[in-house]
Amino acid sequence: MKPLVFDASPLIYLNRVGLTWIFDQFDEEKYTVSKVRQQVVDEGRRIGASDAPLTDDLVSGGRIKIRDPRDPSIARVMGKILALHAGEREVLALGKEINGVAITDDEVARDTARIYGVEAHGTVYLLLRLFHRGRLTRPQVVEAVDDMIAEGWRIGAREYSRILKELKQ
Repeated sequence: MKPLVFDASPLIYLNRVGLTWIFDQFDEEKYTVSKVRQQVVDEGRRIGASDAPLTDDLVSGGRIKIRDPRDPSIARVMGKILALHAGEREVLALGKEINGVAITDDEVARDTARIYGVEAHGTVYLLLRLFHRGRLTRPQVVEAVDDMIAEGWRIGAREYSRILKELKQ
């Protein structure tokens, strides 16, 4: 099983809507990078984000480990893609380094991952995996997506439609 490497938005939005338990449903090793932790936990606490303490608990409890890429050159090369934030670049670089799966909702990050040979999926991938395992029902997946949207998570109409079609299979 390939390890999962989390970018900020899956951590933020799954925690904001009370789905922290989802992270324990995957047997793969789970990682994030220092820059994402700083963004989600440190900056999140500074602005009073409700998800910050939950992500901090995941990390301090060892359920999600902090690991930065050992070879910074990959992230540096990706730095030429201006639309990528430093955390996204490092998530992709770590994903490549450990042959992991980058979990990111950023479309540019997922496109960049494909170019660099990194498997990448978004938050919906996690929800649908649990649906197919029978751990989430159709209504629970739709509710989770709707709740995340209400919290500010962005998803296009095409992607939302794809989720609904997947749930009908």
